[in-house]
Amino acid sequence: MVEIQIQADIFKEYPTFRRGIVVARNVHNQGHSRALEARLAKVIAGAAENPRDIKSDPRTAVWNEAHRQFNSNPNKFPPAHCALLKRVQKSGTQIPFINKIVAVMNYNSIKDATPVGGDDLMHAGQCLELRYATGSENFSPLGRPDVSEHPYPGEIIYVAAESNEVMCRRWNWRNGHKTRITEETQTIIMNIDVLGEQSEARAVETRDRVAGMLEEFCQAQTDTTLLTPSNPFYQLAV
Repeated sequence: MVEIQIQADIFKEYPTFRRGIVVARNVHNQGHSRALEARLAKVIAGAAENPRDIKSDPRTAVWNEAHRQFNSNPNKFPPAHCALLKRVQKSGTQIPFINKIVAVMNYNSIKDATPVGGDDLMHAGQCLELRYATGSENFSPLGRPDVSEHPYPGEIIYVAAESNEVMCRRWNWRNGHKTRITEETQTIIMNIDVLGEQSEARAVETRDRVAGMLEEFCQAQTDTTLLTPSNPFYQLAV
């Protein structure tokens, strides 16, 4: 069994926070999908045609403020979806098609201006926590497996509790290398994090679209749930 849990203090400090979860098994992530690439290109073009003001739009501003609340500078360490939106809102921008799962994450992050991230569940751990860091944890950034960093005390991290290995720093800033999504990935857990008004409905809407796209483009078998202050943990069999 794998357990995913949110530290109670995070819901206390961020009462509108909701995390939609998609678990996908028997994922076929190899190869290319022209249909998915076309959908991604369309949402990128739409973002360029109707750009959001990252500093004032409610869906991005709320995350910038959340990062400041745990003493992270969003200008220096922007939430990943804010950095992605800023990138694709420049006319003519394209982003590489890394693999189908990553394309699904990017599509939904852009479409809903929402953090959508995923991890290879077979390389994660038995207890995955979103919690405040003590500073003793270890982090190897994506693409830099030989580098070892430590989060600062009080930073919000997503971490495998038994190994103390951080899967994502600064809540949703940068992913770790060990649980990266590759073409060989077969079982994933995807997180859809939402803050602000109507957060629960928005988390469910994006979560269900993500699950549907993983089923359509990766022939995955999916399960979904929603983590809330009254339901802060989820157990699943792998």
